[in-house]
Amino acid sequence: MVSQTPSREQTDSHSSAPIGSSGINSDQSDLRFLDNLPPPEEPLLWEHSPGKFLAWNEYGDLSGTPVFYYHGWPSSRLQARIAHHLAAYRGIRLIAMDRPGMGKSTFIRDRKLEDWPGLMTTFADYLGITKFGQLGVSGGGPYVLACAAEIPERLTASAVLAGMVLLPLIEHGRAALHPMYRLLIPFRKLPAPVFTLGFNIAARICKLGPDRFPLKILINSLAREDRVIMLHNTEIWNVLTKSFTEGVISPSGGRGVMTDSEVYLRKPTFEVGKITHPIHYWHGGEDKSILAELVRELTRKMPAAQLQIDESLGHFSLAVHRAAAALDTIASTRV
Repeated sequence: MVSQTPSREQTDSHSSAPIGSSGINSDQSDLRFLDNLPPPEEPLLWEHSPGKFLAWNEYGDLSGTPVFYYHGWPSSRLQARIAHHLAAYRGIRLIAMDRPGMGKSTFIRDRKLEDWPGLMTTFADYLGITKFGQLGVSGGGPYVLACAAEIPERLTASAVLAGMVLLPLIEHGRAALHPMYRLLIPFRKLPAPVFTLGFNIAARICKLGPDRFPLKILINSLAREDRVIMLHNTEIWNVLTKSFTEGVISPSGGRGVMTDSEVYLRKPTFEVGKITHPIHYWHGGEDKSILAELVRELTRKMPAAQLQIDESLGHFSLAVHRAAAALDTIASTRV
């Protein structure tokens, strides 16, 4: 079911819900839930096979309802800090992990998207969790899809914010990506040290701030609402750049980051048209990183998917402003 261009009243239907005892709410103009976020921490490590570790942290209500958080690309578990207060108020235990080869998680050669559901099942068993919700942001979207296809019996509810799609599922999908992503695709087979160097340079550049060259060029290519939150909210910039740096400056280097990117270019073995587990998607109509038409086409193939397009929001602004709505949807599902 697709909700096209909701009115302001419909778009902000979650905005009156408070997120904490302080009276903070999730109104689009109110980003006080970003105040006093927990600092970035060293990860907990789970050894899922001999010598292979999954790095993870948890946020929100540590005794609450478990929800697995799948970060974007390239990023890391630290991205989930943005939703700490939102999750805490809703009684959600938000568990975020670095994907293999990203951040502090061990690299796994030739890993595939279809490996993820089994890893999450084993991880949930390790934590003593029977069922869990899942929230995927940007590049984390296909991982929500894979779990919905392969382990629906382990899931409570699923949501995707500004989600990437698996490009082989969409005709001419690459043309609907940001030029920076399109530029990387033909060069992805270059030796890993090239990307290690490139991402190290990018991490250093992030320290300059979004209003300085050359980042200013990238920021100006984004939607207006993305530029607003990047330039006027230092906490968002700090979280995003720290998460990016943690993800790419890793023991696996460029090899891990680019192996992660290959997932989006492979056709999955499961059929999205047979997924019956409901997934609620939110996407920005002004998203310049992943055009909304990609997600429209994907969700048309999925009988249980719901899509809400927020016409004025971009990629990053959608993920921030609709995080509360996504967590509300997950929290309201009782299985």
